[in-house]
Amino acid sequence: MNMRADIKIYEETLLKVIKYLFKSRIFNLLTKKSSGLFLRGKDIISVNPQIFGIHEEPLTNLIKHYAKNGYKDFLIDIGANIGLTSCQNGIDFEEIHMYEANPLCCNILEVNANIALKSSQFNIHRYGLGESNKKCSLTVPKHNWGGAFIRDKDNSYNDNILASKDGFETIDSKNYFEIEIIIKDTEKELKELFRSLSQKGLNQGLIKIDVEGYEETILNGIANSIPSDMRFVIVFESWDNNFNLTKVINAFKGKCVAKKINRVVPWKKEWSKIRKLFSLLLKPTIHTNISDINYDNIIGDIILEIN
Repeated sequence: MNMRADIKIYEETLLKVIKYLFKSRIFNLLTKKSSGLFLRGKDIISVNPQIFGIHEEPLTNLIKHYAKNGYKDFLIDIGANIGLTSCQNGIDFEEIHMYEANPLCCNILEVNANIALKSSQFNIHRYGLGESNKKCSLTVPKHNWGGAFIRDKDNSYNDNILASKDGFETIDSKNYFEIEIIIKDTEKELKELFRSLSQKGLNQGLIKIDVEGYEETILNGIANSIPSDMRFVIVFESWDNNFNLTKVINAFKGKCVAKKINRVVPWKKEWSKIRKLFSLLLKPTIHTNISDINYDNIIGDIILEIN
């Protein structure tokens, strides 16, 4: 049987080689400060960690602020995803607990946590928190695994909010995939965790919640489970200006003070893009502050100080 000596399987032109070298050089320059964690290319949450080495810098600095001011015993990350917040901020805390319902993310979360943290420092809980124990479906945007949500009666967001937060007009199945997850009773799970932390003398910490509409359910569970000797800060993201923050505050029975992360810019919202740019040239600084809550605008990162 005769065989040909050479079989062409791939061809490179000089132009293609030049393009490859140029793009590789640019990519290396752009990502020289990359966080070093495992990230998913083209995913929304991966862009800043790859280019700037940090995820959600205002939130990261907020957590550092509270850790430096006494709330450093524990970090509870509810909706940990692949661990960007915990891996960035965990070094400032004695003990870290990460809750993540998506089993695919949990695999990456475990790797990233072992890269960034001491193995004795963290615990990964491979389930989500909700009103009761159940199995349900998690809807995951294909371009944003960090935006996954549970579309059921316990989610306070309507379909318009759930779609628009990820840049869609409607919830179209082609933009998502579904995966079965486990949810456990928030009150029961956190009562046990708080008891364990208290026994170790870990009574002051921070809870970060990122659960795409399950915030109210989880906050009520926290309110019903905290021991009297515990002080902590809760930070969560709100996409709904009709979120019933007053109801949540009342659930903590006078122990809660609400604040917000505010971005202070040198322009007014109604100004044109050109006028905004010009105002930034005249005053080239944008501040991010912890401010008293304005109940007319509760979209953004909300802070609850529980004392």
